[in-house]
Amino acid sequence: MPQLLKKCIVEAIGTAFLTLFACGIAVLSGEYITAALGFGLVIVFVAYTFGSISGCHINPAVSLAMFLRGKMSLKEMFAYMGAQVIGAFVGSALLGVFLVNVAPFNTLGQNEIAYALMGGVDYNAWSYIGGFLVEVILTFVFVFVILWVTDEKKYNGKCAPLYIGGALTFVHMLGIGLTGTSVNPARSLAPAVIAAIAGETSSLEQVWIWILAPLAGAALAALVYKVAFDKKAEEPKAEETPVE
Repeated sequence: MPQLLKKCIVEAIGTAFLTLFACGIAVLSGEYITAALGFGLVIVFVAYTFGSISGCHINPAVSLAMFLRGKMSLKEMFAYMGAQVIGAFVGSALLGVFLVNVAPFNTLGQNEIAYALMGGVDYNAWSYIGGFLVEVILTFVFVFVILWVTDEKKYNGKCAPLYIGGALTFVHMLGIGLTGTSVNPARSLAPAVIAAIAGETSSLEQVWIWILAPLAGAALAALVYKVAFDKKAEEPKAEETPVE
């Protein structure tokens, strides 16, 4: 099997796990801390299981950051992203089947801006700006941690999944009540589309936020990491002229 195909299969499986198990836990628990822990634990599990094969991005935003860091080619990035989206749809569809007797098929853990009025939808310009800003910042934090703990010059990779899972839990604890916490375009696109097919279109109407904001946050994290931590190539020293 070609190595890239093998990596893409693993990325699809890992993302399917995320949308099935993590989103499923969020739907069934209905409680912020449990949902946040669900996302974090799933990431730890798939990272330890598949990390040695593909690096376990399972997130287009992470793949973009790795491309910008020079860790993968443009072809690999797009292949990873395609596999992640496919896996997300498979996981979300399975979740809908699992929940058919428990919750409406349009309840799949999709992202949505928090209601501006208690219990009612009253979105305005700031609702969208604020939601976008939340996702940019949360993704920045999450991806920055990933870049830090996967930098072979700084950390032992054996503990990286724990740090990454902890970071995802951390950002979910804040973001769930604001946007549901995306930080992952694939994880958000799939449930939004399937929920829309089932009649709930709110998340799909806002899907541009769940796609663009995480990608922007990831690009910002890659840029800041480069500026802050990449050592500049040392300039060659000028040869000294011997004194006669």
